[in-house]
Amino acid sequence: MKLRRLFVVAVLMILMTIAVSSCANSKNNKSNKVSKNGGHFSYFLQEPLAIDPINVQESAGFEVARELFDGLVDYNPRNMALVAAVAKSWSSNPEATVFTFHLKHGTKFHNGREVTAGDFKYAWERVAAKDSGSDVAYHLAPIKGFEEMQTGKAKHLSGLKVKGKYTLIVTLNYPFADFPYILGHPVFSPVPKEDVEKNPKAFAKFPIGNGPFMMAAPWKHRRYIKVKRFNKYYGTKPLLDSVEFRIFADKDIGFMEFKSGSLDYAPIPLGQVKATDEEYGNNAVIGQPLLSLDFLGYNSRSRPLNNKNLRRAISYGIDRKAISDAIFEDVRLPASGIIPPPIGGAIPPAKSFETRFTKAKELLKKAGYPGGKGLKKLKLTYISGSDYGPLAEAIQGNLSKLNIQVDIQPMEAGAFFKALHTGDTSLFIVNWAADYPTMDSFIYPLFYSKSEDNVVGYRNKAVDRLIIKARKTLDAKTRHKLYKQAESDILADTPIAPLFYDGTAALHGRDVRGFIRTSLDYTPLEQVWLKKK
Repeated sequence: MKLRRLFVVAVLMILMTIAVSSCANSKNNKSNKVSKNGGHFSYFLQEPLAIDPINVQESAGFEVARELFDGLVDYNPRNMALVAAVAKSWSSNPEATVFTFHLKHGTKFHNGREVTAGDFKYAWERVAAKDSGSDVAYHLAPIKGFEEMQTGKAKHLSGLKVKGKYTLIVTLNYPFADFPYILGHPVFSPVPKEDVEKNPKAFAKFPIGNGPFMMAAPWKHRRYIKVKRFNKYYGTKPLLDSVEFRIFADKDIGFMEFKSGSLDYAPIPLGQVKATDEEYGNNAVIGQPLLSLDFLGYNSRSRPLNNKNLRRAISYGIDRKAISDAIFEDVRLPASGIIPPPIGGAIPPAKSFETRFTKAKELLKKAGYPGGKGLKKLKLTYISGSDYGPLAEAIQGNLSKLNIQVDIQPMEAGAFFKALHTGDTSLFIVNWAADYPTMDSFIYPLFYSKSEDNVVGYRNKAVDRLIIKARKTLDAKTRHKLYKQAESDILADTPIAPLFYDGTAALHGRDVRGFIRTSLDYTPLEQVWLKKK
């Protein structure tokens, strides 16, 4: 056993060395052989919930925050491999419970002050504090002292130690081989204490970061977020002078603005993917698999959806293939599980997710609602302005064939997420995009009983134990098996109905160069430039 353990540790250390050495592929180490600076980029965005790292939790906020902030690590935009950012190197003890990060010298905040290890400590403790108001604080849960801060018993994370200006030592509650991967999430970004505490409300609208772009004006809610190139950025400077994230209520309006020539980037709305591909050719980015899942959530904490047979009947009654063909033009593909295929170890396609109305009727009868009799009308909610209106109508139509009646209710994003976290929902359509490119990013946040993002209220002690065991496991192959077992057990309980694996459907202007969409569904704007007309 000792020999096996040493072998695992050796492999772990080799992988970490490879990850660090690959930093030449990171956004901070690319070379620009030709001067292409200049230009203003206009970018479609829906209203974020937050752009301050303390509460960045959805794709719109993530897109802005990753341009304003750099953490210790980042992901290679081409393959999502772990690369260096503010940290120049890192290492772990043999048990993967203590990680040491060595910071680059001379990296700057947008206020001109140098970023130090103490800034990371302050930022993480700001998130972990009892009254922080952060919905994403759970990402720090592996760090020793997190629970004590959450309960107000401590003011500092006992697992954080600063050694000089440039070394941060992190001690975890348990072995967690994937720990460096989670540090690419914006919540782990450094923030300058002096600016945060001077005026926290102002900081939320005009955050001071250390990324390639800096705020050019305070966030004008529902209108725009303007950023400009940070000329003292430690890495390769952005090629663009500025970016305006223009905020729209929905994709259709943004697409019309793109067609009129006032946007350089917009997502392609439903029903226009194939036509747009034919019209714009290479300027359309379509079909690239994303680390993202659309699912139907059940509020299983209350009747009638606390009935597993009813939840299974609903899942069997949804014709995913027909919806994919008719609504999503095959950009989103029927899901066979929770973990998307681009992440290694995903469960292969399962027949159990095929539409089977006969099976659905049997389960409906077993649930105590034969032919739908006695079942009250269910409410189906989703974020207004998203792609989910037509999907909600399709689900409504599918379930009507089982005599399951559904009312559709779109909700503004803020109200929707509040309802999810308070349990004031029945059926709801949610997109879950990976926070970091690992299996853990789908299993732990959504289904671990103590996670803030466990919006379905799922509780299974055996699954909790599997998840924690997987996090502690150093061997990647064994770790993946544990996550797959947890996924299988979760699917058997049916707290959600997986619907679709997402794909990219985006469009950029003909003069735009250096544009890519990553599998985490963002564009590294520091690589983009505009060809002069």
